[in-house]
Amino acid sequence: MDSKNSGSKSDITSKVYGKMDTGYMSLFHDNQKIGRVIFSDQGNQYEMAEGFEFDADKIYKKDNSSAEYPQSYVQGCDEGWC
Repeated sequence: MDSKNSGSKSDITSKVYGKMDTGYMSLFHDNQKIGRVIFSDQGNQYEMAEGFEFDADKIYKKDNSSAEYPQSYVQGCDEGWC
């Protein structure tokens, strides 16, 4: 993980577990479904939920610390409407 990048991510591979279903395996982290692996003759396909990524046989959770929030929730308060 490179904390210098605004798009940093954490390796959560060891914390992910799977549950088999017909033709695919659902992936979970902290009891939340984060994706699935679809098994086919062409190989496995990985579909990940937003905020998660599969890369080089590892599963990553993207850190939200870089999300942009307003500097103040009362911006424009001097205009008299707040």
